[in-house]
Amino acid sequence: MTVVAVVVTTLLAIGAGLALLRIVRGPSVLDRIVATDVLLAVIVMALATEAAFSRDATVLPVLAVLSILGFTGAVSVARFAIRRNPAADLGASHASSRPDASPRPDASHLGAPHAPDLGASHTPDLGAPHTPDLGAPHTPDLGAPHTPDLGAPHTPDLGAPHTPDLGAPHT
Repeated sequence: MTVVAVVVTTLLAIGAGLALLRIVRGPSVLDRIVATDVLLAVIVMALATEAAFSRDATVLPVLAVLSILGFTGAVSVARFAIRRNPAADLGASHASSRPDASPRPDASHLGAPHAPDLGASHTPDLGAPHTPDLGAPHTPDLGAPHTPDLGAPHTPDLGAPHTPDLGAPHT
């Protein structure tokens, strides 16, 4: 297990050294920023390796924060690089290094780009477009409207009105 730890530590140290070299010597700001992101990734890997070998999980929150920071930095650099116009920067840096420092010649004298002749393009004959025969529109036969036979209105037979017999009056 000690041999693995030494090999991993050596590889991580070499990676960190090369990233530091690119940070110092990088010809552009973008190279330096990407090298800084790589150095942060190497540091995260070194901390994770140390946590794995020592079997100590107290460094995991630090790893999570550094990983989020590295991701956010990489996305920010990518958005920064996309918004810049590399052709304008390239032309400006090379124009200042030329002896006459005049703008680059126009490439319009080179003519239109050459498109190779691929022969006649083959388009398959598909014939007339197929429209399915649907016939006349179908409307279902519902017949006459159905009204239920309710018959005569029903009134209950209550019989004659009931008057109680109170008998003859008493005298």
